[in-house]
Amino acid sequence: MNNDRFLEKPRYCCWVLNYRCMFRCKTCYIWNINDDKSKETALEQKKQFVRSLRGFVGPDFEFHLSGGEPLLTEGIIELIDFISSEGYKTNLVTNGFLVNDSMARSICASGLETITFSLDGRNASTHDFIRGIDGSYEKIMQAIGYIDKCRKDRKPAISILTIIMERNHKELLDLVEWVNNDERLEMISFQAITQPFCEPMNSDWFFDKKNNFLWPQDPAKAVEIMNKLRELKLKGYKIGNNPNHFIHFREYFKNPHQFLKKIKCNLGDYEFHVDPYGKAFFCCLTEPFGNINSDAIPQIWGGVSTQKIRKDVYNCKNNCHIMVNCFYEDETIVRDK
Repeated sequence: MNNDRFLEKPRYCCWVLNYRCMFRCKTCYIWNINDDKSKETALEQKKQFVRSLRGFVGPDFEFHLSGGEPLLTEGIIELIDFISSEGYKTNLVTNGFLVNDSMARSICASGLETITFSLDGRNASTHDFIRGIDGSYEKIMQAIGYIDKCRKDRKPAISILTIIMERNHKELLDLVEWVNNDERLEMISFQAITQPFCEPMNSDWFFDKKNNFLWPQDPAKAVEIMNKLRELKLKGYKIGNNPNHFIHFREYFKNPHQFLKKIKCNLGDYEFHVDPYGKAFFCCLTEPFGNINSDAIPQIWGGVSTQKIRKDVYNCKNNCHIMVNCFYEDETIVRDK
């Protein structure tokens, strides 16, 4: 393997700012973690981490800020403002529950590039059921209005993120039509349902009585919907996924045990994750390669121990949520329709 690959500069940082959330989602159990807020990276340490990337990453480097619910993070607006002042892009993924008029004005003034609302149904009853909070759908609809009202030059862009699952698959095409026709919205992106976050890893999670209601029960219907979503993307609809991503989704829903990537997982090449306590890692299934509270990422990025962890990532053959959804790269796919 060419060792130069190990020294490719990162382009993304997926930063989980906290493990706290007021929702009780069926697809995520972060809210059930015994979180110790006192151990979270302090604001000044976060800023120092951002400063440490000067001259190391390119101008298109992006921070993907999430949680838990990231708006519960102390100093979140100041952090976004600081990241923006350093010239980097920012995307905030939120459930929208805390976005009132005042919060929207703060967000719009912060320099945030994109705000992404997690919306799992076109019908309020569907979204509220999945999210475990009555009124959560209406809160997102209100939040979109608040952000649109105060933003300038369409910044931040407003996007929707939807998880494809049994409960909402009949509403996906309606969601796409709504986004495509709503001038306030930039796009909608889809992720396929994977094992709920913060559960012990189980390759047969979809057979578990606790989770099988999430998994599409009719593979043929799932394939049909993936084909239609791909067609809409090719027609120019405001869908963020690569059109071939829906082919991967289609194969995944037909056989979730089939490894999706023909080459390898490429997480170690151009992105890394940071958790609320500062640990930096490529994948949740491998050990951290450092900690932003004590290590400078540019200094350890090409280190021997970091390279070893990268090799573990490259050799992984798990269909984890990142493999299925987040860092898809376009590949030539020749499979039966």
